[in-house]
Amino acid sequence: MRGRLVGLLSKEFTHFLRDPVMLFVVIFLYTAELVMCTMALGFDVQNLKLGVIDHDRSVASRALVEQLVAGDSFVLVDQFSAMGQTQERLQRGALDVVVEIPPNFAARVEQGRDAALGVVVDGSNGNVAARARAYVIEIALRYASERAPDAARTVAGVSPEVRVWYNPDLTNTRFMALGMLAQAGLMLGVVLPAAAMVREKQAGTIEQLRVTPTRAHELFIAKVTPTLVICTGAIFPSLLITTLMGVPMRGDVLTLLGLTVVFLLSAVSLGVFVGIITSTLQQAMLLSFFGLFPLLFLSGTIAPIETMPAWLQAASQASPQRHYVEIVAGLFLKGAGLAELWAHAAALVGISAAMFLGGWLLFRRQW
Repeated sequence: MRGRLVGLLSKEFTHFLRDPVMLFVVIFLYTAELVMCTMALGFDVQNLKLGVIDHDRSVASRALVEQLVAGDSFVLVDQFSAMGQTQERLQRGALDVVVEIPPNFAARVEQGRDAALGVVVDGSNGNVAARARAYVIEIALRYASERAPDAARTVAGVSPEVRVWYNPDLTNTRFMALGMLAQAGLMLGVVLPAAAMVREKQAGTIEQLRVTPTRAHELFIAKVTPTLVICTGAIFPSLLITTLMGVPMRGDVLTLLGLTVVFLLSAVSLGVFVGIITSTLQQAMLLSFFGLFPLLFLSGTIAPIETMPAWLQAASQASPQRHYVEIVAGLFLKGAGLAELWAHAAALVGISAAMFLGGWLLFRRQW
């Protein structure tokens, strides 16, 4: 078996490396397109995940929380007793904003004195963080204006003291660069194995392989491996590009590589499935791109997931890019590790297992 598998892998790598167009596409998607799309795209936000620390526990503090969640800007996720309890939630993206209400908040507001709020914003997505900060300030000022005595409205009020974590300067470039990195991996992971599977059918070599001692699982592995190896290796020039664009790498590089392989497996599983159910390269490319666009829009890269209807938010769990964007944002910007990112890794494993199983059953039937 080992000799046959080595021969098949050698054939696939040779085909790939002798195709200058494919090599150019890989390098282009992981470098030039990453830069161009990062500089061009932006988006708006709604339904931000809010955490509250209420040290006052008064009617006034509860009224402030109610006003924060009254519109479409924030959704109250949970209440905490200390800021330390929110850090893990912020790291894994379960919270976007934390508002800390100080003791004696009600008394200060009713007397027209300054009442400083503590506000922590997840700045890994600069555009979302900027909007979140603006929403908190706007709502707090409106609240103070409504509740303070008439004589004090012009001189005092609620003063949010906002701290932005993970991306203090609120540049959207960092998040978009990571989103484009995920997009490049998804596109190549789907298109390359789909094209490799269909190429054997169009050239007629699949019939020749069937009369050789080659086993179905050996050909299956040979079609998957080159894409995994080459796209994982392409992470290194991307790391250089993201560094030059000012994206910090606060997490572990080995963790990044390991989770990148998991992500690419989920993307490759989609490509293999497409290649098995199509007969020509044109069919494979059309089906690939028709599938890629919904996965892109559901990933949170173009529009925040919080702005989508509930059923689309649920559907976005099926997008490998959504989970990988959370992973790279956590690793690069937050310094998160497997303890915070395991749920996204598990989702990618689930997607891979389902698609590979479906593809394998169809492939065995055709073989």
